[in-house]
Amino acid sequence: MRGQIDGFEDNGWAVLLLDPDGPRSVEAPRELLPEGVAPGGVFEAGFERDLAETERLARENWRLMDELLGGEG
Repeated sequence: MRGQIDGFEDNGWAVLLLDPDGPRSVEAPRELLPEGVAPGGVFEAGFERDLAETERLARENWRLMDELLGGEG
């Protein structure tokens, strides 16, 4: 996914245009962006699935639900 930095907010967030030709924008913490980026800069971004963490959180959620409902495991 390609994005362009529209600008920076006073609260430390950056406004990112995900599709410079369209109306889609999001805000992200400035510290997540590469160092030295400025408004108008274009960058590549992506998402990576973490199956191990997904499974760990699912097990933890089941454990907590079991505990809340008084189950025995």
